[in-house]
Amino acid sequence: MKPATSTTRLTLAVDNLTSEGEGVARRNRDIYFVPGALPGETVEVVLNGRRRQVWQTRLLSIQTPSPQRTEPLCPHYQRCGGCDLQHLQYPAQLGFKQERVAREFSRQNISVPDWQAPIQAEPWHYRRKARLGVRFSQQKGENFVGFREAASAHLTNIDECLVLPAHPALNWAHWREQLGQLQGRAHITQIEVIVADNALALVLRILKPLSAADQTRLTEFAQRLQGAEKLPLQLWLKTDKQAAPQLLWPALAEPLFHRVDELALQIQPDDFIQVNGAVNRAMVQQALDWLQPQPDEVIWDLFAGHGNFSMPLAKRSQQVWAVEGDESMVTSLQQQAQQLQLPLQARCADLSGNDGLRELPDPAAVLLDPPRAGAAGIMQELLQRQVPRILYVACDAATQARDLNVLVTAGYQVVRAGIMDMFPQTHHVETMVLLERKAKRHG
Repeated sequence: MKPATSTTRLTLAVDNLTSEGEGVARRNRDIYFVPGALPGETVEVVLNGRRRQVWQTRLLSIQTPSPQRTEPLCPHYQRCGGCDLQHLQYPAQLGFKQERVAREFSRQNISVPDWQAPIQAEPWHYRRKARLGVRFSQQKGENFVGFREAASAHLTNIDECLVLPAHPALNWAHWREQLGQLQGRAHITQIEVIVADNALALVLRILKPLSAADQTRLTEFAQRLQGAEKLPLQLWLKTDKQAAPQLLWPALAEPLFHRVDELALQIQPDDFIQVNGAVNRAMVQQALDWLQPQPDEVIWDLFAGHGNFSMPLAKRSQQVWAVEGDESMVTSLQQQAQQLQLPLQARCADLSGNDGLRELPDPAAVLLDPPRAGAAGIMQELLQRQVPRILYVACDAATQARDLNVLVTAGYQVVRAGIMDMFPQTHHVETMVLLERKAKRHG
């Protein structure tokens, strides 16, 4: 049999979606992944090779479209690798994400007696942090500014990103023109966007320091971009991965902050923050409603970040232990807690194991918000402490389900769960689960 090549075309019936939102089609014993296709569609594809026993394909045409298909709003959708579900109507995006999480839970035998309604907000212009790539092409003599293409390291130019806020400073065609006039145009590698509640900060990551003339040109450009906009603009330069960004313009600027639970939490340009402000505020409120912290309780917030959950919890409890692996965030946590006069103790620890937790007092409740790898390293410590209530917030349903299996097998029960659409137009989904330790029966 002649092996299939990139010229081999097939007509396929799509019956499902992968966890990453790609269409799935089957023919005989073969499985095909079709990016951009939806269940119920008949599509024509070209084969792109085989990987892990699955054929990878490229969508050529849609012969029978799904009633849930919609026209993507973004003109860069076909090339940009960012928003991979724009072709799916927004209510159907929520349905897909709910089904995806339920499927991962089912694989680990996790039963949810009460699924809460999804937390959602505006599906466009929601993103308050993003990083754009910048590359100078010697061959073309111009700068490219944009995001990576899907499944590629190639940078594609974009003029406007529809999930970022509407602001003159986020017109990337203007930035390409401006960067092209700099002497150090080949030394700029990224532009990071941070949309705080009190300012819009742009951080230029550069390989070498810019000349005084280039810095003056950028300052003048920033002044023009500010114009009459109400949200103040800040321009920062970062020359080293380990060093903090340096403010270029204005000469003095108010520290960045975002509001959570009526608290103004300060953030540094390098800090991790949840990218969707409206969903984050609703998520924190739901966490408080579910966990019900009491004034006499000690609570752990693990993977605490800059205090997104820790500070609101500390307003309502006797003491919060906020544990985080980044020393700069721990310092910021402690300083802000002291300024706000909150009963919070911040500790730096590697949460891939239990070492950082053994000296802490027993908690009445624990909140977990780990990275994608999950919290496998601390499961045994939680079991040993017999923590009465655990609230698990996750950005990866598969690793969360794995960890929930450990807890449920050891005697915890899931009380309720719900998804949070932190990243509309993409396949990414966040999930919150409340567990309680079953009381032992005495015969």
